[in-house]
Parts: sequence; structure tokens; C-alpha cells
Amino acid sequence: MRLIRQFPALVVLVLVAAAAMLAPALHAARLRDWDVARAFLDHAVLFALVAALVGLAATGRPPPRVPARALLLAILLAYLILPALLAAPFAASVPGLGFGRAYFEMLSCLTTTGATLFDRPASLAEPLHLWRAIVGWLGGGMVLVLAWGILEPLNLGGFEIAEESARRERQRSGTIDEARARIVRVFRLVAPLYVGLTGLLALILIVAGDRPFVAVCHAMSTLSTSGISPVGGLAGGRSGMPGELAIAIFLLPAVSHRVLGALAGRPLPGRSDPEVQLMLISVLAVTLVLFLRAFVGAAAIERSDDLATAGRAIWGGLFTVLSFLTTTGFESHDWRTLQLWSDLPSPGPLLLAVAVIGGGVATTAGGVKLLRVYALYRLGLREMDRLIHPSGVGRRGRGDKLISRRGARIAFIFLMLFLIALSLTMMALAATGMSFNQSLAIAVAALTTCGQAIHVLDGGASYAALPAPALGVLSLAMIVGRMETLVVVALVSLLRWRG
Repeated sequence: MRLIRQFPALVVLVLVAAAAMLAPALHAARLRDWDVARAFLDHAVLFALVAALVGLAATGRPPPRVPARALLLAILLAYLILPALLAAPFAASVPGLGFGRAYFEMLSCLTTTGATLFDRPASLAEPLHLWRAIVGWLGGGMVLVLAWGILEPLNLGGFEIAEESARRERQRSGTIDEARARIVRVFRLVAPLYVGLTGLLALILIVAGDRPFVAVCHAMSTLSTSGISPVGGLAGGRSGMPGELAIAIFLLPAVSHRVLGALAGRPLPGRSDPEVQLMLISVLAVTLVLFLRAFVGAAAIERSDDLATAGRAIWGGLFTVLSFLTTTGFESHDWRTLQLWSDLPSPGPLLLAVAVIGGGVATTAGGVKLLRVYALYRLGLREMDRLIHPSGVGRRGRGDKLISRRGARIAFIFLMLFLIALSLTMMALAATGMSFNQSLAIAVAALTTCGQAIHVLDGGASYAALPAPALGVLSLAMIVGRMETLVVVALVSLLRWRG
């Protein structure tokens, strides 16, 4: 174990991926699908041997001169190289798929986007669905470890706008050995909670009526916020509303970074936490708007007196909005009920806006993130106060004390970078022949890591129908969305340094 710690980070990740390939291999062997079992077993042994040899050859190298550059570059290389290795057994097990499309599928899983080329789940064998869920689950765990082990000391990934960022700036360590020790420490804190919550949710879903295979896949997809499902979503399961209620509860850790921060001795998030407050306001307000819209539509066709359907419509809206806010993308069984009750088209733009807001910083969720939105809200209040009282003395209230003095400015810069990335992605997709609605939904899906957002607009496209250039654009957008634009800009600036 001490020797493995000296391996480069990418080599360690390859070893983890090789070990994970044994799970679908064993599942395929249990189902007597020997071709799939052999493909995963052969690639697992091959990648493990190659990674071990490369790791042994790389030990003893001198440390990099700029540790921050090396750490951020390792993250980028992980998202570029790992999907190629993960796609190898997948492509070998799906005839006619091709390596390029398999790479897109695995990159989508690793970034917890959940965009899939398989519109019909029955077209894939169970071990392949299990592999997609495992890759998404490992991708979610990797995000948590990298966020707390690398991005927090570098004041990136949303940490740069919190008040504690000034103290981290003074305390952060700068050597590769210290970073390696910190990552190991974070892994030991995060892994038991991540695995334990996944197992607990899977057990609850089994008790609620799901098959064990479906329950495990949905549990992994919930904790990683990938939204990957072997049955086409929650509607294909059997757990019903009890299962959805359990999933909604287990989505809450993706709302605030203080949930995992509590492992390091920090207080748990409460009602005064800005991320929790903004989540409650967003979910309840959007759900109310959806219900009022549906109620008006139902009244127009004389269905407003159906109280049972109205209750199911409220739950369908509440769960789906929470799911899209955390960029998971699961739709409630009753989401369709909400639309049928009112006989109105899908309120897709609202769900896209919720996905753009995103979940908590340093969580598996994507999007702009709640803490940044809160910082922009406080900035707006201060600017309006200055317009009304231009000679007044500014005061830092309780809400302002949660955000550093430069936090609001950095949040505004991030929002502008996100919008620029969204515009560039839409223009690139439009160049491949897509309509405005399709390019908007797909660009938001990629940059917010919420792959199911492609289905929210009428006439939405299918990933399977996209040409190779569009899949290439989406692959780049998913990496940018997962790493976040500020991290990408920081990496580019560091790469320009000499030494």
C-alpha cells in the first residue's frame, strides 16, 4: 500500500478502474454471459499489469516545480484518458458500437452527466448497465475526493467565494507529498460515508419493491447524481413513491458542501445555511409555479376538482425539481401525471433553469452552484442599496459574513465564463445542424452534467441520433462542466508558466 501511494495519481485511478471491472465480469459470469465476462476480465488484468509497470517505472521521479499545475493537469488527464480505458471492454461487448461512441458513453458516466446513447435500456445486457452505474458512482466519488483534496487548498471549485478562503490561502500546503497525504486523508473520510449511504439506499429501495440489481444501480446513480438507470428511469422500477421519497432524502447531501465538511469537525448545515435556504426557496417556488400552471390548465378542461391527482402532481413536481437542481435528472412517476392533469406541454425551460443553478459546491452536483448564486444575490442587494443610498456606509450583515470580500466578484466572473461556454457550445452544436431548442437543451445538459435535460424541451433530440462532431463537442463540454470553467482557466494560466 505504501508503494502504491508513490504511484502517479492517474496510475492509481487506472488500478481502481481495473479492479472495478471485476464486478460486471462476475455479474456476467453469474448470468452465463461468457463473452461479456471475458471482455471485462481480460481488460481488467491487462490494465492492472500495465498500470503497475508504469507506476513502478515512475516512482522516484523528482517532484514537479509547480505542484498546483501538476495537480490540475492530473485532473484533466484523468477525464481525457480514463474514459478510453473504461470504454475498451464496453466497446468489445456491444457489437457495432465503435470505440468513439463507447468513449462518449464512458465519459458521460465518469463526469456523472448520465447522457446515454441507448434510448432503449433493453438493448444492453445487465452487466453493461451495471458497468455504466459503477463508472458514474466512481466518478462521483472521484469528484468528492478531488474537490476536498485538491481544489479546496487551491481555493477553486467554489471554495474561493467562502469566508474561510482567506484562512485556507494562508494555511494551504504546496508540495506534492503533502497533497498526496491530504488526498489519502480525504479518501479515508469520504469513502466510508459514500459507500455506506449507497448501501443503505439500495437496501431501502429493495424493501420498497425494486429488484436488487435495479436498486443498486439507482442507489449508485443517486449518490453520484449521475441519473443512470438500467430501466429507463424511476418509472421503470417498482419502488413507487416510497422509493422516490428515499431517493429525495439521499439527494440532500448534494445540496451543501457542509455535509462532508462535518466529517472534518465542521458544523452540519442547518436552516441558516445559505445553500440549504436557497435550495428550499428554489424547489418550493418552482414547484408552486408548476402546480399553479397545471391547476389553471386543469381548470380549463374541468379537472381541477380531482384532489388525488392534484396531490400526485405536487409530489411529481417537487421530486423532479429537486432532482434537476442536484443535476441528477430523475423524473418522478408522477411527473407525467402533472402534465396529463393539465393537458399542457412540458415546462422544460423551468427545469433547464433549475439545472443551471445546480447543487452545492464540492458535491457531486453540477451547475453554477447554490453558493455562487447566493453570493450574486448578496451582491445585487448591496448594489441596489448603493443606488438608493450612494453616500451610505456599507454594512456587512450576517449573510455577507458567509462570503469573502472578493467572493461575489469571483462568482460573477464564473457566471460570465459559464455563459460564454454555454454560448460557444450552442454555436458549435448549431453548426452541426441542430435547432436552437435542441442545442440549448444539449449544451445545458453537458455543462451542468445533467444529461437528462435533453428530454425536457418539446422535440428534444436523442444522443444516439447525434453525429460524431456533435458528440465531440459534447465530450469537451462535459469535461469543462465537470472541472468548472474557473479551474480550466486556472490550469491554462499555470501551463503558461515556465519551469
